Amino acid sequence: MGCRHFVHGLAVAAIVVTACGGDDGDGGPPLPEVTDPLEHVDPTIGTGGLGFAYGASFVGAAVPHGLVKLGPDTKGPFGTVAFQHYSGYWAGDDIVQAFTHLHLHGAGVADFGILAVMPTRVFDPTKTRAVDYEARFAKADERARAGSYATRLADGTAVELVATARGAHHVYDFGGATGTLVIDLAKALGGGEILDAEIHLDPIAHTVRGRLTHRGGMTGSYGGHELWFVMRTRQDWMDRVVWSGGTPAVSGTDATGTGVGAAITIAGGQPVELQVAVSLVSAAGAEANLAAELPAWDVGATRAAAEAAWREKLEVVKITGGTVAERRTFYTSLYHAFLMPTFIGDASGAFQLKTMTAPETATGYAQLSDFSLWDTYRTVHPLYAWLAPESAHDSTYSLVRLGEALGGCPRWPIAIGESGTMLGASCDIAVADAMVKGIARGDATFEGRAWTLLREAAMSPTVPPLGRGGRNHVEIYMQLRYVPASVGRSVSHTTEYAHDDFALANLGDALGHGADADALRTRSHGWRSLYDPSVGFLRARAEDGTFPGAFDPLDLTDDYAEANAWHSLWMAGAHDAIGMAELLGGRAALVAKLEEFFTEARRDWETADPSAANFPRPYYWHGNEPDLNAAFLFAQAGRPDLTQEWSRWIAETLYSDLPEGVAGNDDGGTLGSWYVFASLGLYPVPGSNRYIVASPMFEQARVVVGGHELIIAAPGASSRRRYVRGVTIDGTPLTVPELVHAQLLTAARIDFEMSDAPTSWGRSD
Repeated sequence: MGCRHFVHGLAVAAIVVTACGGDDGDGGPPLPEVTDPLEHVDPTIGTGGLGFAYGASFVGAAVPHGLVKLGPDTKGPFGTVAFQHYSGYWAGDDIVQAFTHLHLHGAGVADFGILAVMPTRVFDPTKTRAVDYEARFAKADERARAGSYATRLADGTAVELVATARGAHHVYDFGGATGTLVIDLAKALGGGEILDAEIHLDPIAHTVRGRLTHRGGMTGSYGGHELWFVMRTRQDWMDRVVWSGGTPAVSGTDATGTGVGAAITIAGGQPVELQVAVSLVSAAGAEANLAAELPAWDVGATRAAAEAAWREKLEVVKITGGTVAERRTFYTSLYHAFLMPTFIGDASGAFQLKTMTAPETATGYAQLSDFSLWDTYRTVHPLYAWLAPESAHDSTYSLVRLGEALGGCPRWPIAIGESGTMLGASCDIAVADAMVKGIARGDATFEGRAWTLLREAAMSPTVPPLGRGGRNHVEIYMQLRYVPASVGRSVSHTTEYAHDDFALANLGDALGHGADADALRTRSHGWRSLYDPSVGFLRARAEDGTFPGAFDPLDLTDDYAEANAWHSLWMAGAHDAIGMAELLGGRAALVAKLEEFFTEARRDWETADPSAANFPRPYYWHGNEPDLNAAFLFAQAGRPDLTQEWSRWIAETLYSDLPEGVAGNDDGGTLGSWYVFASLGLYPVPGSNRYIVASPMFEQARVVVGGHELIIAAPGASSRRRYVRGVTIDGTPLTVPELVHAQLLTAARIDFEMSDAPTSWGRSD
C-alpha cells in the first residue's frame, strides 16, 4: 500500500470476490487463446472499494508510461474526500467536476489532477472554475478502454478523450449546439494548490498557451513543479474570456497570477475538437510535443496508435483457459503495471530535474519518474525484467540518474523531484533486479555509475558525495546490524535494509565486486537480531539490546511501517528463508506459524463484519505490501503444496473483475503485478534471479519476449485443480519449486501436471 503518511493506508475495500462471467473452469472445453488482450482490459477495475480497500486506480486515457493521464475528477456520496480520490475518481461517484491531464495510479496520497478542461452549454462569467460546471453522468454511459475514455454528461454532451505520451485529443459533441470549454488552471486534487499560472489566447490561430506551478501532496515535498502546455481547437471561436484572482471573466486574451482560467465558446455544428500537449521542461517542449505526437486532426488515428502501444505491452502473454472474469482481471492487472512510472522528458528526450540548472537529454533510454518504489520493487520491477525488458532498462537508467541528481537513489520520486516518502533503499532492489538479470548491462561506464551510487550510500562510513538516498539510518545499522527502537518504524527499516543488502550483494557479484558482495550478504542477515524468542516475532530493539515496552503482535505501532508484527515477520523470509526457519525452530515450525497466519486470515475474512474489509486486516493483509510474499514462503520452507493452496486463495478471494476488485491501493501496479505472477505460476525473489514456482491459473500461457517464445502449460488448471503433481522444463523434471531467470529466457516449455489434491512434488520438509 505504501501509504506515504499512512493516510495512504486508506485503501483496502469490501472486495467482492465472486468470479463473474464464464464457467468455473471445471467443466466444458477451455476458453480459446486470447487474440486481442485489449478486449479484456477494464480500467474501472480497482476504482472502487472503501477506506483501506480503495484501489485508487486511474480510469482515464493513457498510453504506457504516459505523462498525460487524462481523465475525470469526480465526486459523489463522499464528496471529494482525498482518501477516496487519490486518483481523482471513485467508482461510486456520479458527478464529473472536470477532466484533468495528470494523475497518479493506485497511490495512497492525492497529487496532480491539474490542467482542467470542462465542457458546458451555458457559460456564466461570474462562475470561473471548472467545478462550477460539474455535471452528472451515468455509469452506463461510460466507456473506459486502454488509451481512451468516453462518457456522456447529463446535458447530453458526449465526451471522448484519447491520450498520447505527452498529449491528448479531446472531442466534445454538444449535439449541434453552441458549447464552451472552460480551462481552469487553478484546479488540483485534494491538498494540492496552484501557486501561480499564466494563460495566453490567440483567437486567430485557435491556440491557448500557458504554464502553471503546482504543489501537491507529494510534489510539495520539494516545493512543487512547473507544467507548460499548449492547446488548439479545430474550430473557430465565437468568443473568449479570461480571468484571474477570483474576479469575473472579461473579454481578453491574457491572464496571470492565481485563480487563472479562460473560456472559449464555439458555434454549433460539428463536435468540438481540442488537442493538448504538455511539458515538464519548457514552453518550447510543449510545442514540440504537440507537433510530434498530434500532427493531424485524426482522433481515430490517435486512438489506434494508443491501442497499438498497449497491445505491444500486453500481447507478450496470450492465455488459454480460465474464466472470463479471470481473463479480465489478468489483462487489467498487466495493464495497470504500465500506468506508472511516467515519462518526464519531452519527445526529444530533454528533461530537467528540480536540482538541475538546465535541461539535459536522455540518450539510449527514456527518463522516467513517479516510482512508488517501496511497493513496486516487490512485483512491478521483476515483472518488467521478465515481460517488459525495455521498461526495465528505462527504469534502471532513470533511477540511477535520479539518484545522482537528487541526493542518492530515491525512495518515491514524483515528477521532477523526490518526495522522500516511505522508507528503505528500495531503489537498490529495483536496479539490482534488472541488472542481475542482464538488463542495463554491457556499458561499463553506466555499470560503474550504478555501483558507485548504491555501494557508497550503503557502505560509506560517512555521507558520500551523491548522498544516502533511502539509506538515511544506515550508519547506526552498520554498527548494530539493526536500526534501533529510537528510530520510528525501526523494525521495517531493518528488514528493508536487509533485503536491500541482499539485492546489492547480488549486484556486486554480477559486477565483479566479490568482497563487497560478501560483506553485504553477511549484513543482510542482521534482521535476525530483532527476533524475540519470548514472543516469537520481530520487534523494536533498543541500542542496549533490550526489547522495550509492551507487545501485542496485532497492534499497528510505530515500530512497523503500515503493519503489525504478524505482517512484518515474513518480509525478511523473501531473501533469508533459511534464517527465518532457524529462528522459529526449523522448517516445520516456520510452516506451522505461516499456516496459523493464513488460517486466521481466512477465518477473519469469513466471519468478520463485511465493513472490516475497509480497515487493516489483522493477519494476511493483501491491501498492503509487507506480507505480499508470505504465501510463497511455504515453498521456500519445503511445502510448495501450501503455496499452491494459499496463493490461489488470495487470487480468488481478494481479486475480481469489479470496481472493488483490487484489495487496496494498487500502488503503481504492485497488486496487479502480484496477480500476473501468481496466475502464471511464478513469484519473484526481488533483487535476485530466482522465482518461486506456484500454481498456474490458466491452462496455457504463451509468453513471447524479444522474439523468444515460452509456453507455460497446465492442462486442466482450474479453481478445483490447483495443486501441482509435477513440473518439467523442456522435458527435464524440475524437482524443487524454484527456477532462475535464465530458464525463462531459454526454455521453450514449462509443463505443469495439475492435481485436485495436494501432492508431494517439491516437498523437502
